[in-house]
Amino acid sequence: MVSLIFVFVLANRIEWRDAFRVMEFGISPGRVALFLLLTSAIAFVYALRWRLLLNFKLGAMASFTASIIGLGGNMLLPARGGDFLRVYYSGQRVEIPYAGVFSRLVVEKFVDLLTIFLVGFLAAVLNRSLDSNDYILYFSVVGFAGTLLGAIGLRFFSKQLSAVASRLLRLLKLSSVAGKGVERVLFDMGRGLSISAIALPSLLTLSMWVSLYAWTYILAGRIVGVSLSYDESIVVLFAGALGLMIPAAPSGVGTFHASIVSAFILLGRPSSEGLVLATAIHFLFLVIYAVPALMIGCQWRFGRLAIR
Repeated sequence: MVSLIFVFVLANRIEWRDAFRVMEFGISPGRVALFLLLTSAIAFVYALRWRLLLNFKLGAMASFTASIIGLGGNMLLPARGGDFLRVYYSGQRVEIPYAGVFSRLVVEKFVDLLTIFLVGFLAAVLNRSLDSNDYILYFSVVGFAGTLLGAIGLRFFSKQLSAVASRLLRLLKLSSVAGKGVERVLFDMGRGLSISAIALPSLLTLSMWVSLYAWTYILAGRIVGVSLSYDESIVVLFAGALGLMIPAAPSGVGTFHASIVSAFILLGRPSSEGLVLATAIHFLFLVIYAVPALMIGCQWRFGRLAIR
């Protein structure tokens, strides 16, 4: 429903003729190879971060497989379903209860939010001449502070939150098994949100945003004839990442496109260029991550994926 709303808004706001006029394909073997290299590096960073969050209890190859399942699954399933598949896959291969693995996923999302708001702050610093600069800076600071306060609350008040959750589950007459699962998730989240536990994953994530992801956006733009400077790519990346964090249709169709278009409007550039770039990024990531994820899923489904 969320995606449908955004698709409807885009359909009525975008000048489609301008969008088609903007497109000037610049596909070359060199650019395709570089894009594949960058997206492979992104998957590797996701795998390394996941291993760190699981305290290296998951093997290197299994971590990389899990990252492909997550990235590709998110392109194919609604509401970030690939992340849940990644939790299930990882839970089968580590000596950690599923509640514990899920808690690391939640910690990972806190890391994503904290670092993407830092990217927003960087976007404001690099684009000071923009009329919308103050809005980007304000939103980034408020978002970072809110996420940080939420993480601190879970870190130091997980026991109290667990007690409240247990009472609520009893009132709803849910099973004691569900209550124990929630308690375990909150307890593990409290431990996982320590500075020592998230420092390196946060550094990895921030580096990935401002280097690998930024250059994939720039390169995707060159492939479809939309020029993008590094400073502009940080603004577009900030908006696009926030759009993907909204639970919506597979691969964020609608929300992602709307966020990229909004970024181009903030940059004072035609919305049609934003739509072309968003479509290019969406298509390229879909092909690169979804195809191997489907292959892994088929092998996994038929019991041919070796347990590592």
